[in-house]
Amino acid sequence: MTNTSNNPLQKYFRQPAIYLRLPSQGQYYPDGALNMPVNQELPVYPMTALDEITYRTADGLFNGSSVVDVIKSCVPNIVDPWQMPSVDLDTVLIAIRIASYGHEMEFNTKCPECESENDFALDLRTVLEKISMPNYQETLNIGDLVIYFKPLTYFEANQNSMDQFEDTKILQTIPDADMPEQQKLDILHGALIKLGEMTVKALTQCISLIKAGDDVVTDKEHISDFIRNADKKVYDAIRARVEKYRDASTLQPVQAQCEQCEKTYTTPFTMDVANFFGSGS
Repeated sequence: MTNTSNNPLQKYFRQPAIYLRLPSQGQYYPDGALNMPVNQELPVYPMTALDEITYRTADGLFNGSSVVDVIKSCVPNIVDPWQMPSVDLDTVLIAIRIASYGHEMEFNTKCPECESENDFALDLRTVLEKISMPNYQETLNIGDLVIYFKPLTYFEANQNSMDQFEDTKILQTIPDADMPEQQKLDILHGALIKLGEMTVKALTQCISLIKAGDDVVTDKEHISDFIRNADKKVYDAIRARVEKYRDASTLQPVQAQCEQCEKTYTTPFTMDVANFFGSGS
């Protein structure tokens, strides 16, 4: 690595453009994964030209490495983005987008009434203000069981997304595949079983510990066995709680008005690569 401490151009290097408070407030990071400032405001630097190239790499986006590299570059206080709780991800990406290109972003949407395409400037600061942190301190009590939850890490969330993508791709290709019907059914059965296994895995990852009477269970294999063998009502209650946390941390829809029919409507908003590089990029 090049030593820049004696570089006479160092004072011209990029500087923090904004400062960010994490929704998690630094909770759920393992030791060494986050360098939290005393004031809990993380400096956010604009992306470099190399960061932009990195973020446009298709394979890197799919496996998450591009996102991790850009976060390391632009929010260096997050030492290990793989271990970042997933509830912080959208906030961090939006902050990097603001630091790099400003708080306004061109946003394209289709009117559900007349199906006209509409472009408008979205203020990302208002999106940030609406992001909330689910209350993971709220336990689920079932009989003498007390179940404690936690957010997925970015590594876990990204790995689960990749696994789900591959399984969904298999399910989509089966109907048109040139193979005997029984073989299609066998592949479909296997894909559905795998999907169920992925759900059990995700639920297990979202549980930090279970108190069962005087026992405190943190072993992931024991928790996974419990989910597999639990009564369906118990399984459904755990899944509903995890889905509640997921929905609470999802980016809220944005409001738009159609230029043609003037109808006001809401539309989903996600921080993906297509809108990350909007106007100004």
